Amino acid sequence: MRKRLNRWSMTTLLVALSASVSLAGCSNDTNKTTPTPESKATNEAAATQGPKLNKAAKIRIAVPDNSGVKGYEQGASANDNQFLNMIKEKTGYSNIEWNVIPAANQLDTYNLMFASGDVYDLIYTNDLNIFKRFSAQGALLPVDDAIKQFGTEVGKLVTENAWTAVTLEGKKYAIPVPPFQKFDNVDLGAGFLARQDWMDKLGLKAPQNLDELYTFLKTMKDKDPSGKGTIPFVAAGGNNGNPLDGLDVITAAFGLSGITNLAVPFIVKDGKLVDAQDVYLKDLLTYLNKLYKEGLIDNEYLFNKSQQVTEKMSSGKAASVYAGYWEPSSYLAGLTKTDANAKLSFLPTVEGKDGQKGYSMPAPVSNFYIIPKNSKNANEAVDLLNTYLKDKGLQKFVNFGKEGVHYDMVNGALTPKKPAYDQIIYKLYYRMWNTPDIWLPNALLGGYETAMKSFAQAGAQLTAFNINQYRPQTEVELAKGRALIDLRNEYIAKIINGALPITALDEYIKKADAAGRQDVIKASQDWFTKEGKEIYGKLNKK
Repeated sequence: MRKRLNRWSMTTLLVALSASVSLAGCSNDTNKTTPTPESKATNEAAATQGPKLNKAAKIRIAVPDNSGVKGYEQGASANDNQFLNMIKEKTGYSNIEWNVIPAANQLDTYNLMFASGDVYDLIYTNDLNIFKRFSAQGALLPVDDAIKQFGTEVGKLVTENAWTAVTLEGKKYAIPVPPFQKFDNVDLGAGFLARQDWMDKLGLKAPQNLDELYTFLKTMKDKDPSGKGTIPFVAAGGNNGNPLDGLDVITAAFGLSGITNLAVPFIVKDGKLVDAQDVYLKDLLTYLNKLYKEGLIDNEYLFNKSQQVTEKMSSGKAASVYAGYWEPSSYLAGLTKTDANAKLSFLPTVEGKDGQKGYSMPAPVSNFYIIPKNSKNANEAVDLLNTYLKDKGLQKFVNFGKEGVHYDMVNGALTPKKPAYDQIIYKLYYRMWNTPDIWLPNALLGGYETAMKSFAQAGAQLTAFNINQYRPQTEVELAKGRALIDLRNEYIAKIINGALPITALDEYIKKADAAGRQDVIKASQDWFTKEGKEIYGKLNKK
C-alpha cells in the first residue's frame, strides 16, 4: 500500500474494462471456439483502436471568468457565439456546454461540484491550489491513457517540467499548459513599476538594495512630486486578506516572492526544505513595519483591492507598485489625461542583505486542464482539445477574430479594428491553448509592447526557484492549512501596522506550531527526501 498518498488510489473505467476482459478470459473451456483468421484480425484491430469516441457526447467545460471581459457582443452568449460555434463545427463535437465560473469563487464552486457528483468533463484553471487540492483528495482522473490514445498534439506542446509538476506517484493528474511569455528572451511577469518621469525630476536611480529602496520611497514622499501627497508605494492587501499581497518588490529580497499565500511557505536552503518564515520573516516584518510607520507604503494598502490600486496609479497619486506587464497601459490611460508627460518604467529587482533577489520563476504550468474522475466523457474531452490544436486556422480565428472585420494586417503585424475588436474580447474564454506564435500577436494587439520592452530592459527578474510549484499538498496541509494561513495573516497585518510589536512573532510561531505547522513541515520534508530533492536538483537551473 502506498503510505504517503493512498488517497490517489482510484478506480477508473479503464480498470473496470480491464477486469471484465480478465474475467471473460476465465470462462469454462467447454465454451471455447477456435478463432478463424478473420475473427482474429478483427479482434486485434479492435484492441489496437481502443475506446471509440462519441462525437455527439455532451462535453461540459468550465473556465474562470476574466475581469477584462465586459460581456458578449449583441445576440451572443456563453453557449451561442461565433467562437464556440466554430469550435463545434471544426472539431465535430456539436454538443459542447461552456461554463464561465467566477474566478474568485472557483474553489467553492468546484467543492460543491465534486460533493454533488455532477461534474464537468474538463476544467480549465489557472489556480495551482485548485489542482493541488483536488488531486490530493483523489478527485481527479489520471490522463496518461487518454493522452496516449487521443492527445498526440498535446504531447508535442507540454514540457518535461510541466509534466513533472502534475505527476504524482508516476501518474499524470492534469494536462498542463506551459508558460511562454517572453520578450527579447526575457521571461515576462510582474515587477517593480515606477513613475519614471518623477524619478527623472528628482534625480533618482533605480534602487539596488533595501537601503536604497528605503531612500527611494522616502524621497518620493518628502519631495511629493505629485503635489498632492504622493503615495510612495501602493498595494492591494485586501484582495485575499493577505497582507503581503503585492509586496513582492520587498518580499523577494527576503526569499518570500510568490509563496506568501501558502500555509507554510517552503524554500530550499542548504539542500534542505525549510519554512521561509523561520529564516526571513522577522527581518521582513521589521522592515515593513518601518516603511508603514513612516508612510512609505500606502497606509490604506491592507484594505485596498485591485480597483483602488488602479485608481491611485491612474490618478497620479502613487509613485510605484508591483504590477504585471499588462497593467501599465491601463494606468497610463488615466494618467495621460491629467499629465501628458507621465511615464512608467519597470525597475530591476531589489537585493536583500544575503543576496536574495528575484521574483518567483515562471511556474512550469500556467494553466491546468483537470478531469474529474467521474467525468463521463474524458476521452472525448481530450480529443476535443487535441483536435483544436491540430487546426491552426481555428486557433487563429478564436484568438484574433476575422481579418478585415476584427483586425487588419499592417506591415506584417496584426492591428485591431476598433470598436469591432473590443467587442469580441470574450473570445478569451474559448482560447483553449496558447503557443508563442499565438501569444505574442495577442500581446501586441492588447497594446502591451511598450511595457514588455520596459520589463525586458530591466533585466531577468523571474529568477527565484519555487519548489512549491512541484510540491504536492499533503493530507495534513489540506486539513490545517486554512487555519495556519488565517493565523499568519492576522499577526502579520497587526505587526506591520504597529498594532502588535515585532516580539509578537514568537507568539504567532507558538500558536502556528500548536495549530499544525510542524506537522505540515514534517510531511513535506518527507516528500522532499523521497522525491523533491531530485526534482530540485534537476530543475533548479540558475
